[in-house]
Amino acid sequence: MNKNLPKVFANPINKDLKNNKEVSFSTLNEDRNNSPKENIPHKINEIFANPHHVYKSKVRITTKDNTYDTTIVGKTGFYLLALNGDKFNLNDIIDIERI
Repeated sequence: MNKNLPKVFANPINKDLKNNKEVSFSTLNEDRNNSPKENIPHKINEIFANPHHVYKSKVRITTKDNTYDTTIVGKTGFYLLALNGDKFNLNDIIDIERI
């Protein structure tokens, strides 16, 4: 080790610190429920984690263009896969619910 290195200054703390004693967090539920980007992945994960989902689940998918009643079997990258071979882009899905 080199003994010629300068010393590091550390300012002494001579008082009680009371930072972070109070913390508050607020969010409006209506804004959170209307945000499709936050809810859709969570809803899809809930469908696949449901004990009734063994291989497939009947769902109603609402996209920005149409509404589909279909049976989903899996999810890859950015797509939700249906039993009939359809692929639904996750970015296009506005709502999804189990039927």
